[in-house]
Amino acid sequence: MKTHYPLHMLIRILTIQPSFLLPIPISLEVNISRGIKFHIVGNVHSSIKENRQRIYTTLKNCGWHWPGQRITLNFRPLEIHKSGSHYDLPIAIGILAASGQIKSTYLENHLFCGALQLDGQIEETKNVFNVLECAFQNGIDKVVLNTKSADTQRFRNFFKSIEVINVSQLSEVVHYLQYRKMPVVDCDAKHNDLEQFYGCFSEVNGLVAYKRALEIAAAGNHSVLLIGAPGIGKTMLLSRIDSIMPPINPDDIRVTEMITSKLDRNYSQLRPFIKIAPVESIKSLFGSIRIQNQRSLFMEKEVAGKLQQITDQISNQDELGKYHYAIGGAMFMDEISSYPKAILDTLQIHMDDSNVQFLMAMNPCHCGYFNHPVMHCDCTASNLNRYQGILSGALKDRIDLMPPNTLMEENVVNEKSSVIKTRVHKAWERQIQRQGKQNGKRTLKELMNWVLKDGYLKQVFLKQLKTHKWSLRKQRSILSVAATIADLNQAIPSIDHLKESMVLSNSEGNPESSAGKIARGKSPTVILAPDIKIKGS
Repeated sequence: MKTHYPLHMLIRILTIQPSFLLPIPISLEVNISRGIKFHIVGNVHSSIKENRQRIYTTLKNCGWHWPGQRITLNFRPLEIHKSGSHYDLPIAIGILAASGQIKSTYLENHLFCGALQLDGQIEETKNVFNVLECAFQNGIDKVVLNTKSADTQRFRNFFKSIEVINVSQLSEVVHYLQYRKMPVVDCDAKHNDLEQFYGCFSEVNGLVAYKRALEIAAAGNHSVLLIGAPGIGKTMLLSRIDSIMPPINPDDIRVTEMITSKLDRNYSQLRPFIKIAPVESIKSLFGSIRIQNQRSLFMEKEVAGKLQQITDQISNQDELGKYHYAIGGAMFMDEISSYPKAILDTLQIHMDDSNVQFLMAMNPCHCGYFNHPVMHCDCTASNLNRYQGILSGALKDRIDLMPPNTLMEENVVNEKSSVIKTRVHKAWERQIQRQGKQNGKRTLKELMNWVLKDGYLKQVFLKQLKTHKWSLRKQRSILSVAATIADLNQAIPSIDHLKESMVLSNSEGNPESSAGKIARGKSPTVILAPDIKIKGS
């Protein structure tokens, strides 16, 4: 039986073109008229023109007819170069609708994205979060694509104004458009648990000051520098900080998801944790030059609304660095003293305005045994000064926590990560409810109004400030750490919290100040919480 098609039918389908971060919305116009040719126009790559035979075969295999008329596909806007196999689904739906084989009533305000196989199978869409973000920014209500069943509900919860139609077959899309019935999704489908095994804090003996500092860092989003002899467990502890991290901050979720989706990973529940080595280049760490010049745009709360502006300024050839993949989480830089000076200088710039938590470790000297209670240090005074001068004062000033090395304390209970994480999570919730962000991101003015409300506490702080001549950054570090300690104790800031903060923040300005006192025969007392005091080793 001969199939009759409309003499003239114009259909518009919404889809996307992947770009730097946020995809660009593309309007596909499908027109069927008298004739027999097939035309694709609108600044498209040759690969899209080759899709004709694949889409033809797919429609025939699925029981649909290929219109024996002139089919014209026009992609807009014209100035955007289009490429990719994800145009298969919108083209197929456009042809079916324009030829009258399916209803075109429900195409409005739908975005289609997906590559087709010859049997009608729709391939899984990559960077789904970015596609949904693009739809959200452009007021599109419904997105039709294939994503993991386990992620569907999560996306629906995040983008409450968008209806995610999860499909795996072309027939499911047609059925949805014909009858407005959502495809049946296997909600019980197993998915990979985001939590991985990172190791437990209890596996590292002693190092109470280090553990306390990392607990505070995790709770308040503070930067940390651990300085100690080789082999005592610095790297082991820092590698295990993921086991005590709280959920990602609400303000960071959208930016983090968009950036990390380029890695086909999702951090909606866990913070990114990026380990890097001294062999990295500036470009691999911080991205191309244009990316570095635009770094501030990644840090703004309303960044999602400015992503189109970023896309206009940065091309797909520009590369994000590992620093950007750590946004919303932590970046671990082991043996920080081994990094080239150019990287350390660049790092200073990024530590001021980033949403990245920096975790660092280094030895106290070249041989690693300066002021060690047992091992002998072979470094000369000049070598020692040269080694400790690798990290500039400006860089150290930007680090919130530089705890003293307490080595292997005796009679210390090694808490499990789960116990520490419970305290950290409660402190995190307290901060989010109070100010919407962690203490490590608060300004000096905000911290002074909160921490120094008590008159006596303010007097103590001002007296210490007069003695030590702290910079504005160091003042902010001490107060932010004190605020986090108070939140861990579920209390308001007190003198005990300030004292502990001064010890763990290295308020004297010398990362080896405690070790220096030991060398001069003065054993400092390290205060770790109000009820824990440890004598220097």
